[in-house]
Amino acid sequence: MNRHVLLVSPDRPGAYRSITAALADARDGTLITVAAGRYEENLDITHAVSLAAESGAGSVRIHAASGSTVVVDAEAVQLSGLTLSAADREAPVIDVRRGQAALDGCRIAGEAWTAVLAWHEGTLAVRGCQVTNPNGAGVVVTSVGANILERSEITDVGSSAVVVAERGQLSVRECGLDRARGNGVCVNGQGVATVEDTRITDSGKPAVAVEQDGRAHLRKVTVRGSAALDAYLVSRGETTLVDCAFSGSRGQSVHIGGEAAPLLRGCAISTVAGTAVHIAERSRPRVEDCRIAGTPAGVMVEGESTAVLTGVTVQAASGTAVVVGGGATVECERLTVTGESGGVRATDATVVIREGDIIVGRGNGVELDEKSTGRFTGLTVRATGGAGMTLGGGAQAELLSSALRDCGAIVGADSELHARDTEFAGSDGDGIRVTGGGSVTAVACRITGARGHGLNVQMSGRADLTHCGVFDNAGDGIRCNTEEPVRVEDSEVRDNGGKAVHQLRSSGQFSAERLDVGEERTAAADQGFAVQAPGEQQARHTGTGPLAELDALVGLDSVKKEVTGLINLNRMSRRREEMGLPMPPMSRHLVFAGPPGTGKTTVARLYGAVLAELGILSQGHIVEVSRADLVAQIIGGTAIKTSEVFNRALGGVLFIDEAYTLTNQSKGTGPDFGQEAVETLMKLMEDHRDEIVVIVAGYSEHMDQFLASNPGMASRFSRTVEFPNYKPSELVTIVRNLCDKHYYQLTEDALDALNRYFEEVPKGPTFGNGRVARQIFESMINNQASRLATRPPTDDSELSRLTDEDIEPLLELALALQEPGTSPAAGAAVAPAGGSGPPADGVALRRLMGLVGLDPVRDALRSRLDGLTHLRQAGQPLTGLANVVFDGPEGSGRRAVARLYGHCLAELGFLVTGAQHRLSLGDVPVRWPRQVEARVAAAFAEAAGGLLVLDADREFEERTREERASVVDAVVASVRQAPDVVLVLCGEDTPLVDLLRASAELAEVFAEYLRFPDYTRDELIELTQRHLVWYDCELDEGARRVFDALLADVPMPDGAHGAHRFAEWIVRQADSGVITAAHLPELDDSADDEDLMSPTDDTADPLANLLRPLAPDKSGSLA
Repeated sequence: MNRHVLLVSPDRPGAYRSITAALADARDGTLITVAAGRYEENLDITHAVSLAAESGAGSVRIHAASGSTVVVDAEAVQLSGLTLSAADREAPVIDVRRGQAALDGCRIAGEAWTAVLAWHEGTLAVRGCQVTNPNGAGVVVTSVGANILERSEITDVGSSAVVVAERGQLSVRECGLDRARGNGVCVNGQGVATVEDTRITDSGKPAVAVEQDGRAHLRKVTVRGSAALDAYLVSRGETTLVDCAFSGSRGQSVHIGGEAAPLLRGCAISTVAGTAVHIAERSRPRVEDCRIAGTPAGVMVEGESTAVLTGVTVQAASGTAVVVGGGATVECERLTVTGESGGVRATDATVVIREGDIIVGRGNGVELDEKSTGRFTGLTVRATGGAGMTLGGGAQAELLSSALRDCGAIVGADSELHARDTEFAGSDGDGIRVTGGGSVTAVACRITGARGHGLNVQMSGRADLTHCGVFDNAGDGIRCNTEEPVRVEDSEVRDNGGKAVHQLRSSGQFSAERLDVGEERTAAADQGFAVQAPGEQQARHTGTGPLAELDALVGLDSVKKEVTGLINLNRMSRRREEMGLPMPPMSRHLVFAGPPGTGKTTVARLYGAVLAELGILSQGHIVEVSRADLVAQIIGGTAIKTSEVFNRALGGVLFIDEAYTLTNQSKGTGPDFGQEAVETLMKLMEDHRDEIVVIVAGYSEHMDQFLASNPGMASRFSRTVEFPNYKPSELVTIVRNLCDKHYYQLTEDALDALNRYFEEVPKGPTFGNGRVARQIFESMINNQASRLATRPPTDDSELSRLTDEDIEPLLELALALQEPGTSPAAGAAVAPAGGSGPPADGVALRRLMGLVGLDPVRDALRSRLDGLTHLRQAGQPLTGLANVVFDGPEGSGRRAVARLYGHCLAELGFLVTGAQHRLSLGDVPVRWPRQVEARVAAAFAEAAGGLLVLDADREFEERTREERASVVDAVVASVRQAPDVVLVLCGEDTPLVDLLRASAELAEVFAEYLRFPDYTRDELIELTQRHLVWYDCELDEGARRVFDALLADVPMPDGAHGAHRFAEWIVRQADSGVITAAHLPELDDSADDEDLMSPTDDTADPLANLLRPLAPDKSGSLA
């Protein structure tokens, strides 16, 4: 039996002239083939029919001016190769009410709240289709049934790409959901979505959102470039994410809340701007075998949530890898943390770890505070720059069968550590230090190889050791400076550098029984471990510990001598006090004066650690602050902030960087809140003179002014330690040490090139010293990676070898900054020969001055670069003088100018790299203060040595006043900590001015305000023609005449962006590098709708139709 076939054609004899007419004569099973052409009609399908394009996909266009283009109310309907569109803002293009609609190879373009809708009793089977809808969603499903979306693309939709709501069910496989302004996939109500092997990119809202009682199952889904969040999981229904990959989010990656209990298994999260996995609101997720890399924080759990992490790996987090707070509980099994920052931090929370490895650099391995509790079994911690475990604020921890290697434990502030079968080995300081009312109970533990003491029990501390081994430590085995109970029984305390057991205070609560202290210590044991006699210990370091670390620092000989003298003075003071001899009052507070990057913070940290070893300070920790951490902008607020910071530093060192900014900042124009901070500090220093060391730091000349600003200042800071610039040979040594630490080798040629670099590079007043050495090392690593990418290595050893090729680009830049015949001395400001002339035009400066239009901006930046050069020649400080504000709309060229400005600063030696980084202020998370500060600080750290563009975008304007203020405060605080970053603040008109008026501190950061003028018509034409050249295209004579005629009376697109898009449209019409008149059609209706990017209006100029989409809409964004 032959199939019933009908033909639709506008001109063939015997064919139906419309599809509607053919449908009227169709019956179940009819095939309707449609000839090529455009059909304007509404199709109500009530029979099981098939519609197919006779000439293949794209040849048939069906458009509805109002209502839906296709309404399906039949058992089964198949649409193949059709292009379907509708202009109605209220009706979807395809409305499936009953039966199944199968779409194969179709293109759907909508204008309503959704392009495709399946509801009531309708189901969808969409395969190989393309869906767009600038005003709404792509596909919405509310029907129960086997809805399928396969091998299809949904792009540039105005809201969500896929929505599954009410009781809808949908399976999505092998699809691409790109550039949705809303979600990529949204599931709510009681909807169920299964998504597999699908790509979701550049979503304006969370790429995946599962809410209410929705259920979602994602497998092998790739999410990239989300504006704020990759996955928002707050549903009470079952949700699973398996083998998914998330990267590039400009906010957090995965947020879990609303008491949800999703499963994440085998997922990878990388390079996101915020926290990788954020768990809140009493949620109960399971995270299994997931990998997190390159994020500010790995996992954050709060809000009384309970999270189970199994086989989770966190690598290279810029902040703490796992953060727990707010009454939450985290249970980890096989946790792996590697990176430079902290491992696990808990405040008012519970942490359980079974079988974990934590390897960190600068931060602490495990940190418990505010009555947190922890239980750790089979945990290994390596923390080369911090403590393996710190307990404070009444925290309690239990360590079972674990190991702290290359690090120790600090127990303080009424906290308790219970350890069994655990090893504390190779600590840079003490193996275990107990302070501030803390206590440690250790059974069958080993404390060995510490550079300080094995167990150091300081004032108010308690300890109980049974069946332990304390040996091979550089200092004392057990050192006690407390009157609280200390008991050591059935233990080995031997082969330590100092005494086996050293009591600094006589106490009836000290007990030592059945100790093995070795043959050489038997006499000491017989004497009951009495207090050491005065003078028995010499003023020396043992080869390990903080003093040895100070001695091992590169250079700084005068600093080492000065600080060692201070330490000896404090040691003698302590001895005389123990002997009951009087000691004149002495101030321990210091001034560290010198340029940045010379080790001031490092020396301050070591100074505090030594004073803690001597028992002068109870903890010896360091709290580093700047003006922003001490000063508030309301009367009375500064005293509160300053007191809070001071109290945090009690028992240790308060390090105030750029302390001179606290004085004379108001210039007599208003209240001097900085002076209020100084006065508060002076009173607190007097009240707590024996409990804290305050160190103020900054440039030498500025610190002299700081000390002279208050009569009592000089008496409290009685000694100034001068930090000199590093010599070139010392900078080379710093780079070599970094290479050794990270397992790199320098060839002889690389060493020669490195020496030449540090000999030739300008060393003005703002030269970064050790910071520059670190940046050079990182640049060499980057150059090596690029070199090996183009020339793959034949030997694995090349991966660890740095050659002269890796330093040569940096050396060429340094040499380019020198005039022939000059040889700058280390620490001297470098100036070109002639002394006062402007800098020679480099490549970047020539490109900047060669930009089209923007004459006032280009001239102002040229003058600023000249002025910076003259100030450097005169030896004047340059901090902040390169920071500028760009006021202009989108498309005004702000980013291009900022990029070239950064390159100019690098060419002239004001920046190390000149690389441009961008921070959208609207994307900075503001859920809690530390989150804001961490995100902004991470952006500044990433931009070190380069230029950071701060974008005051529309999202930032729409935030509350409090949210905007918190972001601004974080920016101002980071500016103080990052003098090697040049800032460009971008914004537009009134909101930008209001932002600067609202924060005087932010306004003070910038040296100049530049308004970007509008492009003239001739300049926009020139931009268009230049962009054509960039595409290797040119207009012939005929095309140039048509081009000029077309642009004679039609408004040009706004801004450089619009001009570039116009040029790109012209290129798309060309079939060679020569644009002819044929590629620029006459002003008629022949231009294709798709090419012109808007429907043709017979009464309008086609070129105007082309340019209209290039102009900004009312919201300011390009269509």
